[in-house]
Amino acid sequence: MSDVLEKQLVFPREEYESRIKRLQQRMAEQSLDVLLVFTPENTHYLCGYQSIGYSSFQCLAVSSQGRLMLLVREMELGCAEYSSTVDDIVLYSDNQAPAEALLAALDARKLAKGRVGVEEEAQFLTARDFGRVMAKLGRAGLPVHGLVEALRAIKSPQEIECLRESAHITEAGMAEGLAAVKAGVSENDIAAAMFHGCMARGGEYLSSQPIITAGRKSGVAHTTFHRYVLKRGDVALLELGGCYNRYTAALMRTGCVGEPPAEVRRMYKTCVEGLAACIAAIKPGVRAEVPHRACQAVIDDAGYTENFRKRAGYSVGVSFPPDWGEGHIVSLSEGDQTILQPGMVFHIPPALRRYGMYGVGVSETVLVTKTGAEILTHLSQDLVA
Repeated sequence: MSDVLEKQLVFPREEYESRIKRLQQRMAEQSLDVLLVFTPENTHYLCGYQSIGYSSFQCLAVSSQGRLMLLVREMELGCAEYSSTVDDIVLYSDNQAPAEALLAALDARKLAKGRVGVEEEAQFLTARDFGRVMAKLGRAGLPVHGLVEALRAIKSPQEIECLRESAHITEAGMAEGLAAVKAGVSENDIAAAMFHGCMARGGEYLSSQPIITAGRKSGVAHTTFHRYVLKRGDVALLELGGCYNRYTAALMRTGCVGEPPAEVRRMYKTCVEGLAACIAAIKPGVRAEVPHRACQAVIDDAGYTENFRKRAGYSVGVSFPPDWGEGHIVSLSEGDQTILQPGMVFHIPPALRRYGMYGVGVSETVLVTKTGAEILTHLSQDLVA
């Protein structure tokens, strides 16, 4: 590596070494000689590698002895040297089949023998490339999932500090967004205010764009800013996740232009109470579905069961676009039997919508502690009007 640019790791090397050792233990439990990691979040977690080109084919090979090999697109060499702990970096050019380059590199290092675990749920690993890798490995190849994710579920003290800083960034962006909720202002203006608040506070590129949905569209889940101009009586539902060192703590709040209808206030009050019940139920040793049930009970008692057909919350941590969530690891959801442990972090966003009329929501990002839960995000939960 050139002396011109020093290596920039998010955490001390000892943190990454500890993660690799814990992964080796999990590999030993499944008698794996090598694990092929394709998920950008898992790769970043294990060796620090990050790039805005994360959607290109990439693979981190981890041997049972802790040896690492990172294969990336040729254009990503600088990022691999700059951001990762890996010394053995293999490149493929744009006129090569990356899966073939990976298999050749594994053969050259005698890493394609024994039992080779292959991540099967990586978002940017195509079915074609997965098939090529498995066909070449033959009986040695074993589809696996969840090995690294199980480690990511419990955050280290260093990761928690990143999430605390992310929370401050999110708060700054949300505060500016709420302040911009006025008649004559567009959803795009609010998005710009939220971006400005995040970036001015020291944030980096987001893992999911700000959600700003106003007027009748606020009653439609997963819509966002689209040049709508707010008018008096409109409800604006805002959601944001500021990013720090690829860690995201998210926040949802609601604003109104003028005095909100009584039904909007009642729905919002239900969300606030459901959120509080959920957080109060978070304790080490309870199953992940227990806090969800606490939130759901409040919503059911208020008569909004049909307006809340989702989980109460989901794990957050390392994230790349298009999503900041780790719900595939742990969700506060009916049927999730995962035992909560200190160090787990969740975003809890109860929201209620009247389709095509209005929608409201409020959320916090919460850390599981030894005795209960700590709210990492700090911004008034009042309905802004």
